[in-house]
Amino acid sequence: MAEFPALPFYTDSYLADTRHLDTEEHGAYFLMLICMWRTRGCFLPNDDKYLSRIVGVSPSKWKRLKIVLLP
Repeated sequence: MAEFPALPFYTDSYLADTRHLDTEEHGAYFLMLICMWRTRGCFLPNDDKYLSRIVGVSPSKWKRLKIVLLP
């Protein structure tokens, strides 16, 4: 069993904070949330190569997405 078996997800809060995202951005952001939840300390490194890998996009695509997602 995973150390963090469930991710509490509050849809009203998520939507209030992310309505500006397009579909691809939502997918990338949600993958980041899941990976962060499963990491001790709920932390993701500031590493473009790693972040592009966990969201499943090329490094060049990640550079465009991170402008929207990281703030």
